[in-house]
Amino acid sequence: MDHHTRVLTICSDIDRFFSDYDKISLERTTDKSDVTRFHAISMVLFTILNLSFELGEEVIGLRHAGLPSTYRDIFRILWEEKLIDENIRETMSHMVYYRNRLAYQYSGLNYEDIDAIISNIDIIKNYIAKMKDSIR
Repeated sequence: MDHHTRVLTICSDIDRFFSDYDKISLERTTDKSDVTRFHAISMVLFTILNLSFELGEEVIGLRHAGLPSTYRDIFRILWEEKLIDENIRETMSHMVYYRNRLAYQYSGLNYEDIDAIISNIDIIKNYIAKMKDSIR
């Protein structure tokens, strides 16, 4: 599959997971004892972050802009290519911490971690929009 097709597929998947996020969002409940919702939103956010990182890698590949060796490199390269601003770069680079926490330290995950991701959801969406615009 070529980079452009892969980008379109990733964008479609991201849209689907944001739709799922909207359906189960923690923002609509104050009941912290709803563990089912906590685990569901955790996995949806994990998937959104993973797909967001993949999207950046594919856009970099489309532009022949280099080969990132870490997740944070993705956002440095996109910033150097002037596809994202410094705020998006910093926020998405920080999301690497939460992605790794979801992947490797899930048993220690708490509501503060999820809230930190949710509080940046608009920046994540802005990043995704910029990636979509970059392939048009």
